[in-house]
Amino acid sequence: MTPKKGRKLSNRELFGFDDRWAIVITVPILGAILPFLLFQDYTFTRPWDFFIKWVMSCTYTISYWMAVRTIIARKRISYPHPSQIGKRILFSVLWIAASYSVLNYLLGIVHECGKIYGQHEEPPVLTTNLISLFLIALFWAIYESIYMYHRWKDSLNEAERLKREFVQAQLDGLKSQVNPHFLFNSLNTLVYIIPEDPDKAVEFVQKLAKVYRYILEIQERRLIPLWEEMEFLESFMFLHKERFYENLRLSIDIPKADRNYLIVPLSLQLLFENAIKHNIISREKPLSISLKIEAGKRLVIRNTLQLRSNPEPGTQTGLANIKNRYEYFSDQPVLVEQTEQEFIVSLPLIQEAIIATA
Repeated sequence: MTPKKGRKLSNRELFGFDDRWAIVITVPILGAILPFLLFQDYTFTRPWDFFIKWVMSCTYTISYWMAVRTIIARKRISYPHPSQIGKRILFSVLWIAASYSVLNYLLGIVHECGKIYGQHEEPPVLTTNLISLFLIALFWAIYESIYMYHRWKDSLNEAERLKREFVQAQLDGLKSQVNPHFLFNSLNTLVYIIPEDPDKAVEFVQKLAKVYRYILEIQERRLIPLWEEMEFLESFMFLHKERFYENLRLSIDIPKADRNYLIVPLSLQLLFENAIKHNIISREKPLSISLKIEAGKRLVIRNTLQLRSNPEPGTQTGLANIKNRYEYFSDQPVLVEQTEQEFIVSLPLIQEAIIATA
């Protein structure tokens, strides 16, 4: 899970776990252990000295811990995306180094106060610095390790969720296209064509067979080249053009150089089908649909917006289906925009290399 700006984040989101109990339990324990490492003449025969050293050790420990904790939290909020991990670690190191210098100065003052109350032994400076740096490195390593473990676990869960949604979306997409309304309309059109133009009727049947053959053939394919979907789209729209004639206007502008990009199967067909299903198509209000590649290598489908008052029944899952399937393959979102005149959907084009990782 990626921390997001604009709201207060929980400890689980920032650190991967709720660290408050860890602080409460661990600081007193470390406070009791550190004097053994710092003071060679440490004994249990002087309870007051033990208490002073314990208080001082706890002060050092909690100071370093909270400094590291605060810096880690702030940098995770400032640089939340996985691609910013290098920058986040770099700035965390710089801030921790600066904080260490300031803390050492302030803790030195506290240390002098401790002498007043009975702490007279001076631990070796090198040993003190090494232990201080070790504590800082330990706290940072613990936070980073737990955080990265939970990020890894979350990414596995997210991948599994997307996989399930993709399979379901693919199934829903196939189901929605092999539907009685499309077949019924196609057969009705065929009935009118047969007596008027038998040759056109044969071509119509061939196109209809091609549409359903394509739908069956791509069931196991997750991505297909744009040119292949366009060939299918040509057959699919031929059937609709025979039904609506010049009242359905198509404009396709895809350079050959861009036709090898990959897209999710049936995504174009779903969008064209939705445009036909939900809009008025008549001589007075012809429906225009355009398909072109725009800036940023995105495939943009536009249709004039002239919504029916009684659209054909549907599952209302077409756009959600497309979004779910694209989310599985690309970090670029499917963009949907509706103006007073147009309905626009922008699909990210996927590089061929993604097949190896999909």
